[in-house]
Amino acid sequence: MSSLIISKSKLFSNLESIYNAVNTQIACVIKDNAYGHGIIEISKLLSEFGIKSVFVKNNFEAIKIKDLFDHITILYPTSFDNLNDNIYLSVSDLNHISNITFNTGIELKVNTGMNRNGIEVEDLQKTLELIKKRNLRLIGVFTHNGYGDMDNRNLSDEFLLQQNIFRNVKQVVLDFVNNNNMPLPRFHSLSSSGAIKCREIDDDLVRIGIAMYGYLGVDCDLNLNPIAELWVDKISSRYLKAGSKIGYDGKYVLNNDCIVSSYDIGYGDGLFRLNENHSEMRTKDGSLILPRMSMDATSIISDKDRLCFMHDANEVARIFGTIPYEVLCRISPFIKREIVD
Repeated sequence: MSSLIISKSKLFSNLESIYNAVNTQIACVIKDNAYGHGIIEISKLLSEFGIKSVFVKNNFEAIKIKDLFDHITILYPTSFDNLNDNIYLSVSDLNHISNITFNTGIELKVNTGMNRNGIEVEDLQKTLELIKKRNLRLIGVFTHNGYGDMDNRNLSDEFLLQQNIFRNVKQVVLDFVNNNNMPLPRFHSLSSSGAIKCREIDDDLVRIGIAMYGYLGVDCDLNLNPIAELWVDKISSRYLKAGSKIGYDGKYVLNNDCIVSSYDIGYGDGLFRLNENHSEMRTKDGSLILPRMSMDATSIISDKDRLCFMHDANEVARIFGTIPYEVLCRISPFIKREIVD
């Protein structure tokens, strides 16, 4: 049975490196099944490490891990019902506030220039007044700086502009809560790349996602390592002569006599479909993966019973012209997740 092997020691090492670099509170992003790594498995490890606050995609993910963290924020709520006391709803639209149950804890997202989600800055005062009127608990105020991956180690002008806008947002919020005797919310604006590049972090926390899994879109001095390897098992083997054709339409033709085995992984498991138009792809031990990949099986020039099919999502992303996020998030939740030390 194919399985995703997750290294506890690598995860903890990544978290230590990140914490030492940012020197502020870390909240972990475990949305979309922990970027494909398995939300239950990763949550248990994060809880053991001492992480108190996480971000998930929807209500379903929040309920699955409700007993593991003090603070769980749902980034894309599927409903606005009041859930557990430790579960909070992200609000990105002024019109959603009237749908939220009284006394629900929320985190307000503000658009500071990425122009994807969040209330507009000019609507902030009106939004805060409505939150108070609806008797909602304003737990946090945040934004997403969309320019953390730019210019390698340097902070771009766009990045700095967003941070300046958010500082103004914070001041407006602080003035409002102080004038209305409301508790201070937490503020956060940076995800992995921006947090690691930013030399002065004046937020209450940083949101760490892709970096803790061992990937980052910018150059840095951190020793981050991918925490997971995808291992596959052999289904069957055959000895084939040079000139033999493999799989659908016989698009791959063997150059030499060799043993070819099929393994229990395919595009039905969330992988990109390798075909004859892509660059050469190999397993961790260098075995050649042959196009075309099938839905549930892949041919590889090897006779080993078990192979590490993928150890670094960056390599797969390069072949398919995408980013490691997409490679990881696509891994089927039905593939077994195993934790090793």
